[in-house]
Amino acid sequence: MINGKKIIALCTYRIYEPQEFAFLSELNKKLKSANCQLFIYAMNSEIGITNRTSPEIEVFGLIPYDKIDAVIIMNEKIKVREVAQSIIDKASSYNVPVIVADGQYDNVSMVNYDYVKGFEKVVRHIIEDHKVKRPHFMAGHVNNPFSEDRLNVFKKVISENGISFDESMVSYGEFWAMPCREETYKLLQRDTLPDAIICANDIMAINVCDVLNENGIRVPEDVLVSGFDGIDEAFLSTPGITTAVCDNTKLAHSVYDAVIDIFSDKPLSTKWVVPEFVANESCGCPRKELHVKTTVSELNNLFYHHEDEIHVYQNIISQIMMDKDVLGNIKFLKGQYAEHAIVIIEKSCFDLEKNFFYDDVSKGSQVVVFDPYNDDYAPYPYEPGEVVPHLDKIMEPGEPIIFNSLVYMDKCCGFICFSYPRTMLIDYSQTPNLTNCFEMSIGGYVLTRHQNYLRDRLRQMYQKDALTGLYNRLAFLSKLNERFTEVNIAGKTVNVLMLDLNDLKKINDNLGHMAGDKAIKAVATSLKEAVPEGSVCTRAGGDEMIAIIIGEYDVDKIVSDIERKLVEFSAKLDFKVTASIGTSTVKYEGGKDIISKAIGLADERMYARKRKMKTAL
Repeated sequence: MINGKKIIALCTYRIYEPQEFAFLSELNKKLKSANCQLFIYAMNSEIGITNRTSPEIEVFGLIPYDKIDAVIIMNEKIKVREVAQSIIDKASSYNVPVIVADGQYDNVSMVNYDYVKGFEKVVRHIIEDHKVKRPHFMAGHVNNPFSEDRLNVFKKVISENGISFDESMVSYGEFWAMPCREETYKLLQRDTLPDAIICANDIMAINVCDVLNENGIRVPEDVLVSGFDGIDEAFLSTPGITTAVCDNTKLAHSVYDAVIDIFSDKPLSTKWVVPEFVANESCGCPRKELHVKTTVSELNNLFYHHEDEIHVYQNIISQIMMDKDVLGNIKFLKGQYAEHAIVIIEKSCFDLEKNFFYDDVSKGSQVVVFDPYNDDYAPYPYEPGEVVPHLDKIMEPGEPIIFNSLVYMDKCCGFICFSYPRTMLIDYSQTPNLTNCFEMSIGGYVLTRHQNYLRDRLRQMYQKDALTGLYNRLAFLSKLNERFTEVNIAGKTVNVLMLDLNDLKKINDNLGHMAGDKAIKAVATSLKEAVPEGSVCTRAGGDEMIAIIIGEYDVDKIVSDIERKLVEFSAKLDFKVTASIGTSTVKYEGGKDIISKAIGLADERMYARKRKMKTAL
């Protein structure tokens, strides 16, 4: 319970599909009346159609079992039994009751469609009301339990009506368009066509009608066709498909009743919803339109919004991936498209040493990177215990709070939370596009940023001396060429510093070459830290270094700073490190000779100082 409301977690898939939206919007109305808040944990891509699951299932790991009062699992939307069972097991460990819609599990309340009764109504209408004699069954997948149940209904009804069954009366269209079309083409090769094709779902019925019509076979005059499920397309197609509608409003009411039963401490039970039979043109009955005008209007509206959004999101993704005007794109999304979305990602996405998507990076703390309720655009730490930032505020309207996983390169990098102040299909249809926009933007940004980091590291490896971090000779000359071809360089002061480590041989002989390397590095570090930003420094030889400083600077102070830093290094290293330093200053008027002469002069002064120091000793 949160803020005095019971929290219901709904686990489902594609909330923007009209049928699923109809279910959850009706369920939300009922739950609001009972002072309940709906948290929706939704996937956008289908799982269960291959042998592997998607990282999107990590959205179910966001469920705050210590705060929720019940879980609803849309089993036919999730499709993978292991995933549904893991949710049930987790809920059970917290003593949270579970309601499963459209599935069979132990120790849960269930609300199921009675597909067998619903399908039997369709088959009896075709066989008994239309008196067909050569029926054919277009089944789903071989050994699929739903397909087998419907095949058994088909066998039962034709037997009761004096029609003998044989295997030639069954084709397997796999519940989908292309396999079903292939099976229908095979039927057309037979000497005698069936007088009715009874399909296990509407998608196959629509495609059967299409193939028959393409080949001059009239529906229903020559062949009757029926479907099952009652999808919107069944009522939009020509002919309209005879079917049985799995009424989402009735399902929502039954699920709500199951929730209330749980809160009333009633025993676990199973509620049944029988699909409603709808006769239509494909079997020769009058056309039946089920909200066709509303559906067409919604589809047109969604289509044009979708097209506009795709262009906008593609531009934003490109800009963010290239790290161009990231802040501007965030402002635009907040104001135009994502004003009700909060984005949380793994903090390790910002780690440059390891790439979150390429490397084996363990998950840890997370950060909020997109928050429309906050004027500050900087990421800030996410506190898992609060479920989502601003929870009190986004719960105020009482509308569902929606969670999607963010997945890129088959790895979940965080999640997005939508909190619309209304329940409308046009908003919900926006969620997969926005989720994809953030997935691609974050993933692309992380990869591009890491590639740039690797490029810079590679460039440093080739440009920088490994020991000192100063430019090598080739990179030094290239950098000088860049600086002295700038348009505003003429007439500027050029200062040259030449450094040579004193007594390197003595250090190597007495303390070892590792100590000698430390002494060289101490001189290089002192030089880098003492010269102004933008100076070009190189390791010219074993223990010789050069710095080119463009502009008006106090060279004597820079030399003094280097010597002071070397005293500090000597104390840390436990042996004395000194350097001979020579300087020169010229006005640059063009040409390379003047720089070469300045370097030569600084070199002479450096060696003169070194000789003077040796004489003093």
